[in-house]
This record gives sequence, structure tokens and C-alpha cells, in this order.
Amino acid sequence: MTKFKKRISRRIRRSLRKKGTSKKKKTKKRKQKKIPKIRIKQKNDQLNSGGGKIYYGLSPKFEFLSELKNLILTSPPASFNRMAKRISSLGRIKLALVSGVFLNKENVADLLIVGDDIDRRRFKKFLQALEAEVGTQLLYAIMDMEEFSYRRAMFDRFVRLMLEGPHEVLIDRIGL
Repeated sequence: MTKFKKRISRRIRRSLRKKGTSKKKKTKKRKQKKIPKIRIKQKNDQLNSGGGKIYYGLSPKFEFLSELKNLILTSPPASFNRMAKRISSLGRIKLALVSGVFLNKENVADLLIVGDDIDRRRFKKFLQALEAEVGTQLLYAIMDMEEFSYRRAMFDRFVRLMLEGPHEVLIDRIGL
């Protein structure tokens, strides 16, 4: 047999294998509604630590990813009330705004406090506890009432961006 005939016979055998010589009954599959699945990848990190840490990830193609992020990352209003009580104990607070990290939005600062006779030591402890709770370093501004009213009257860029941008008012004794 020549090489040409061997090639042809091999091709015929392969095509018969692919097509299948046996007849099988084809069953109709019912179409099911596609339910979006969350795919979570799990990895064990046994090289770096003896205990084996577990890491989870989320597929960026998941159609409800943004809603899931908002659900997990937004702070509930109850924590804002607790934060307002803690801020009011720092001194004579006239205005307290949260923005940025607390609302998952971009802004020039995360916390703006306006008041008189603010205890700096207590504020520093409060800020350290808040940063530990949030997990990031916070950008904040403290002003007395005179400085805030002057900046607001002069249309200061920082104050204007804080008041016009996305924010949540915790304490308002000025009447914004």
C-alpha cells in the first residue's frame, strides 16, 4: 500500500469515528432559565503560613456585582447614629459631615467637623478607633465656627465641594 492510500484510509477511519456508526436515541433537553451564579474561587495559602489562609474572590462578570458591593460596603444608618453620639461627646459640635469612604464616593475629605472647644486628645482616640473600624486612613478637617462661616461666606473651594458633593449630615446645629 502506498503512503497516499494509507493517508486516505486513516482519514476515512477518523471521519467514521467522529460521525459514529452506532445509532443512539437523541433525547430532548428541557431549556431551563439561566440563573446568575456567583462563582467564588477558593485558594489555600499554605506556603506562606502554616495554618492555610483562605481567600475568596468574585467574578467581575457577575451581573449584580455593583449591587452586591453596595450592600456589603455601605454603612448602615445605625452606625451613623452611633458615630454622631461619639462625635458630639468631643466638644461643642455645630456640624459633622461624613463623605468619601463612608459613602463609597469620591470627595475631598471623609470627615468634616465644625465646632468650638474640641478636645484634641479625645478626637485623636476617636479617629484611631474609627480608622481601625473602617480599615483605612481617613482624611478629615476640623474647624471652629468662625473659620467655617468665613470660608462659607468666601465660597471656599474645600467647603463648597464638601457641601455640594455627596455627603451625610450627622450633626447640624447651624441650619444648613
